[in-house]
Amino acid sequence: MTFIHSNNRKNLAAKLIIFLMIALFTGTAGLIVLYNKIVDLNHALADNKAQLESIGLQSTQLQNRIVALTGGGGTESIARADGLVLDQNPQYLPVAAPAPQAVAVK
Repeated sequence: MTFIHSNNRKNLAAKLIIFLMIALFTGTAGLIVLYNKIVDLNHALADNKAQLESIGLQSTQLQNRIVALTGGGGTESIARADGLVLDQNPQYLPVAAPAPQAVAVK
């Protein structure tokens, strides 16, 4: 009687190759999705920066209008009327620089 034995090593190698191909395909697809998400976030970040700059510009314009409407240029005349003098050489409090700190490196 003849027994037919399947070659188990070839079967195992084929299963391993199939598993690795599936892992490679899944990993590649995952990296593509991750890359697309990063690109989308970069575009959203750029849009938000542009929007923030626009809001800052609008804020500055509104502040300038408020100062112009409230007569912000008259502060010196109000100070003179109250007897205040503009100091030409102001002397500020000196602040000592912090001492350098040693850093231990292994």
